[in-house]
Amino acid sequence: MEERKIDALSPIRVGNVLFRNRIIAAPTTMHSMSNGELYPTEDAIEYFAQRAKAGAGMVTCAGVKFGDVADDGEHANWDLSVKNHRNRAHELAERIHYYGAKASMELMGIFPDGYTVSDGCSIMGSPPIGREIPISEMEKFKQGYADSAAALCELGYDAILFHFGHNIPVAQFLSPLTNHRTDQYGGSTENRVRYIAEILDAVRERVGKKMILEVRISGDEFEKGGIGLEESMKIAELIQDKIDILQVSAGMHNPKWMTWTHPCGFRPPVPNVYLAEAFKKSGRFHIPIGTLGAVDSLEEANVIVSSGKADFVSIARGFIADIDLIKKGMEGRTEDVVPCIKCMRCHDSTVYGTHFVCAVNPRAGMEEVYDRIEEEPQFCKKVAVIGGGPGGMRAALYAAARGHDVTLFEQKDHLGGQIVFADYVSFKYPLANYKNWLIHQVEKGPIDVKLNTKATPEMIQGYDAVIIAIGAEPLIIPVPGVENAVPATSVYGKEDTVGKEVVVIGGGQVGCETALHLAKSGIKATVLEMRDALAPDASTTHRDELMVEIGKEENFVTVTGAKVVSVAKNSVTYIKDGKEESISADTVILASGMKAKMEEADSFVPCAPEFAEIGDCVRARTVEEATREAFYAASNI
Repeated sequence: MEERKIDALSPIRVGNVLFRNRIIAAPTTMHSMSNGELYPTEDAIEYFAQRAKAGAGMVTCAGVKFGDVADDGEHANWDLSVKNHRNRAHELAERIHYYGAKASMELMGIFPDGYTVSDGCSIMGSPPIGREIPISEMEKFKQGYADSAAALCELGYDAILFHFGHNIPVAQFLSPLTNHRTDQYGGSTENRVRYIAEILDAVRERVGKKMILEVRISGDEFEKGGIGLEESMKIAELIQDKIDILQVSAGMHNPKWMTWTHPCGFRPPVPNVYLAEAFKKSGRFHIPIGTLGAVDSLEEANVIVSSGKADFVSIARGFIADIDLIKKGMEGRTEDVVPCIKCMRCHDSTVYGTHFVCAVNPRAGMEEVYDRIEEEPQFCKKVAVIGGGPGGMRAALYAAARGHDVTLFEQKDHLGGQIVFADYVSFKYPLANYKNWLIHQVEKGPIDVKLNTKATPEMIQGYDAVIIAIGAEPLIIPVPGVENAVPATSVYGKEDTVGKEVVVIGGGQVGCETALHLAKSGIKATVLEMRDALAPDASTTHRDELMVEIGKEENFVTVTGAKVVSVAKNSVTYIKDGKEESISADTVILASGMKAKMEEADSFVPCAPEFAEIGDCVRARTVEEATREAFYAASNI
């Protein structure tokens, strides 16, 4: 194989530390990998160690808290003040070192007791409830930074990432939008930077040059009155002599700007790199510059580094979606890297849920467990997979990878199932990329694909196992005239046929995204939702992002608390607040949910000794469940 020059994998020395490459595994706070322990669990250690094993030059961990650390019943809170809590933190660093990477720890700047820089600030996206932190408490918090840094240094960590971005409480000192103090810590840029500088000085005094100090700031907060690009450069100039690496992020920790902090489908690919590039090419900085934000492959990272836009590239979700992205990139197999669909389920599942998950990687968060319990099949079996949607394709891929003889039946003339709609929606390009990846992997794999073939139970006789993934169909609500409505699934690709005004019945995620897509196309879309809020079925962060985008569209009209009572060809009648009203439309679109094809799915169960039903034919849900159930089904054949 011809060797390729990969600048992102070239070594770089920073201070006293030699990094094997420019790729940093960005921090993920693994709240759901904690059961109240005040130290990293084995699951958390393995999670971070795998990133080192995968080839990252540095792995940044997250979970350390300082001050009065205790189990709050929700978050991972790692304590460095007690000796027997520090033991596992030391093991975490050494497990990372074993694989040749440097170990870093992120220190978050969240004050205790509801303190913020000034009265009325938000705390990690909360309502404006913050109280101005007094200098006496600032001194205690600064001491907490210094003590934690000293402990991490003693435990063998090579670096610390100071999170001074995204308008989290300590970062609010930097922003004129939030810092309204009248003492020496407010007013001019120099005053607003003062506390951050004092923290860095206190840490440097304790650790000297033994550790790399990396600082994350927002290169732009995008909010009027906040930090813009030029102001962020002024801030960075004032601290660059106190640190070793500057990481330039973007946005603020609130729904309005989280699409920049955690770029999703509403943003173009790698949308934040331009900020790091501006720093890098300004000639004003003599320290390495890092970038981050939806970098999903070694190829993307290499373009950034080789073009001189940044010295380091931090990757979080890319490693979650495919831990082997570096290996595949080195082998020239970028096309085989599982694309992140930018759904933020990884974030929401660990912050708001009960277990860390990834929509496209069912092993995420359970790597150590699956490595231990997975067994190789004893012999090759003949496996039928019925349905060519995301669940069926992934099941076929998993089964084929285990050495089975796989036939995939799809009644249409193409693969993709319900998610083919993503081809027509600008903000669903990450999902379209994933759909195309699945199709390409199936087409080049050892899978016998039978398109235009509606499987019947008779056709499955003789197979050793059958995986049933036939999906769901639109749920038809029992109201007079509903036959005059068209399913949301039939609108995509035919937008020019719906007219200038539409009514969408159903304000769940599907209905909202359909209406938003049409609104962005210049069509007035009115959503009728029986509940009091839109898209309650969406994952928390995606819903926040979706609501922000909806708020930007004049063509998107919302009517909540509306119970539809009848549908005519060009109008819908509904009851709201006890009053009957009607609204006209060129087309009425039905987005009231999907119904599992349960009876048809069950007809295949007796056809083979081993069987499994997966995805929407069990219950209409998401790509995440279909992918996980595909993995489970194939792993047990």
